[in-house]
Amino acid sequence: MSATRKFFPRVVVALAGVGLACGMLAGCAGTTALHADAASELQSGVLAVSTAAAAGDYTSAQTALDTLRESLAEASAADTVTAARAAEIQAAIDLVAADLASSIAASTPVETTPVETTPVETTAPEPVSTDDDPEEAPEGPKGPDKSGDSGPDKPGKGACEKKGKCD
Repeated sequence: MSATRKFFPRVVVALAGVGLACGMLAGCAGTTALHADAASELQSGVLAVSTAAAAGDYTSAQTALDTLRESLAEASAADTVTAARAAEIQAAIDLVAADLASSIAASTPVETTPVETTPVETTAPEPVSTDDDPEEAPEGPKGPDKSGDSGPDKPGKGACEKKGKCD
């Protein structure tokens, strides 16, 4: 029996050593990037955003997205999400926010307001006379010419009497 008594303490020491080694290795592994409770809350927020956006309810989707941002900030402050993982999630939220904003802009009808136009009075310009224009148009003969003048280059006494410009 003495062999058994020597064996038992060795097994206990060996098991204690293995337990201590496992504990040390577990401490080196670090924490998870996202705690399970925080992950569940964020996933619920993502589901609310996607459901509202798919239904075309962009106002509710925007509200759910704001709630999701607040949940991420709370999880980050409570150290249930690492800073690196929070940055990745925030980048994804920013992309969704940009897509949501473009969907809102595309679905909003553009209102056009009628522009009242007032008629502008235009006046015709006054006629301008030049030196080449005669003031009065000469009157042509009203009847047969009795002066014996047969053409315009030979004024006769009949033309002078009619216009009153005789010398």
